[in-house]
Amino acid sequence: MSETETLAGETVDRAEPLHEAIYQELRARLSRGAFAPGESLSLRSLATELGGSVTPVRDAVWRLTAEHALSMGATRRITVPEMDQTGIVELMRARTLLEPEAAARALPFITANHRQAMAEANDAMNEALRQGDIVGYMASNHAFHFVLYRACPSNVVVPMIESIWVRFGPFMRLMFPDAVNDLDLSDRHGDALKALETGDEAGLRAAIAADVQDGLDWMIKRI
Repeated sequence: MSETETLAGETVDRAEPLHEAIYQELRARLSRGAFAPGESLSLRSLATELGGSVTPVRDAVWRLTAEHALSMGATRRITVPEMDQTGIVELMRARTLLEPEAAARALPFITANHRQAMAEANDAMNEALRQGDIVGYMASNHAFHFVLYRACPSNVVVPMIESIWVRFGPFMRLMFPDAVNDLDLSDRHGDALKALETGDEAGLRAAIAADVQDGLDWMIKRI
């Protein structure tokens, strides 16, 4: 692939193998809730959409199946896994443990550019909420969190968080109707931005932990 070719609207690095690019794209879509729990996926349809052959898509699906982000039945039917309340709570508790820590570790590395990017993502998320745009909401929420976490040059905590989002991202879709009908939600992202501006580590930890808990509360209402 050349540098000008795109994969689902994004520029692909010439040095990145196609199978890796497809894997990363599917992983990102799962993290952002592009697929719903229980949804069936077709290798051929994904290959057509992503601009590759069936082989690299199949390789990506196998990797994501090993990560429990997708499931493949005896008939080779690919689906986005469903999960019971216990599984969702376990994932969200893992987020509660890891994400405040990742935010605190990122705090010394946060610049004005990071804060601006996070504020813009938060504004876009709120606008998507008002418009009932689930795709925009999910993408903006993902951007807000990972601009923060990836500010820290950690190769341990952030990949762990990414692997959790890949698994729980589809379930974020379930909370969207509740969010649309509950516009007076506490502004946890706003609290996090204020804490970043003042260097308040305790406040930042509390804001991120509360944001995750809000998400868990919404999900439990929907399952």
